[in-house]
Amino acid sequence: MTRFRVEKRQQLAHFLQEKIGGSVKGIRRNLEHNCCKVNGRIERFGSSWLEPGMVVEYFPPQKTISKWTILFENEAFQIVDKPVNWVCNEQNCERTFGRKLLLVHRLDKDTTGLMILAKNVQARDEIMALFASREIKKEYLAIVDGVIQQETGTIDNFLAKKGSYHGQTIWGSSPRGDHAITHFKVIARGSHVTLVNCQPLTGRTHQIRVHMAEMGHPLILDRQYASHFRSKTYASRPLLHAYRLTFCYHGLLIDLTCPPPQDFLKICEEQSLKI
Repeated sequence: MTRFRVEKRQQLAHFLQEKIGGSVKGIRRNLEHNCCKVNGRIERFGSSWLEPGMVVEYFPPQKTISKWTILFENEAFQIVDKPVNWVCNEQNCERTFGRKLLLVHRLDKDTTGLMILAKNVQARDEIMALFASREIKKEYLAIVDGVIQQETGTIDNFLAKKGSYHGQTIWGSSPRGDHAITHFKVIARGSHVTLVNCQPLTGRTHQIRVHMAEMGHPLILDRQYASHFRSKTYASRPLLHAYRLTFCYHGLLIDLTCPPPQDFLKICEEQSLKI
C-alpha cells in the first residue's frame, strides 16, 4: 500500500497518474478492483474530485493467473475450479478451451468455484435441463457486510432489471420480475461481517448478491449493490464462491466441494471465520 496526501484540487485518475505513473485508462481499470481509498473509503471513479488535505491510499492490484483445476471428469463433462476475472460467455470459453468444451452455466466474472463444462452438445443440453428442473443443488459461500442475527432464512421474491452501473445491469425485486428463491444459513460471525452458506433454488443473474443486499447485508465491497458498508474489511472483489454441487447424471451421483481461493481464506482468517 502507498499513501499520499492531496495538495491541490484535481481528479483522482490524474492524481494517481502523477504519483505512480501509467496511463489514465489503466488506472481507471484498476480502480474498478477496489484498489484505492480516499479518506478511508473505497473510491472506484477516476473522475471523482480530490480536495487539498485528503488522504489517498493505493493498493496495487494483484496480477491474476488463470489456473484451471479439473476437479472431476468423465466422458461427458468436466467440473473445474473457475478463477476470478474470467467472463462466462461462449466466445471466451472457445478462446480458453477451444471447441472441445461447452459452457453449461454461468458464474459472475468475480465469482470463483465449481463450474461445469460439457464435452458435447447432448451432455450440455442434459445438464442444462437438470439446472432448469432444479435437480442440481448449488451451495455458495459469501462474506457479507454486517452481522446477520438469524441463523437461517429464505428470500423468496421476483427479480427484474432496475438500472445500470458502469455498463452492467442492476437487478432488484419487482412484482414483474422472474421468480428467485435463496435459502441461507449463517456459518460464522465476525465483528462486522458474516460468513454465509447460500443455496439458490433458482439461477437468476446476480441472485445471491441482490438478495443479500436487499436484506441489508451486501457482499463485502459489492459497490454494484451497496454504497455504504459497516465493515472496513478490504477485498478486491465481492467475495462469492461456488462451493458445492450435488446432482445425479445417468445414474452417477456427483457430490463435489471446492475450497475457496486464497483471497477469500485470507479474509476468513483475519475475521476469525471458520468454514
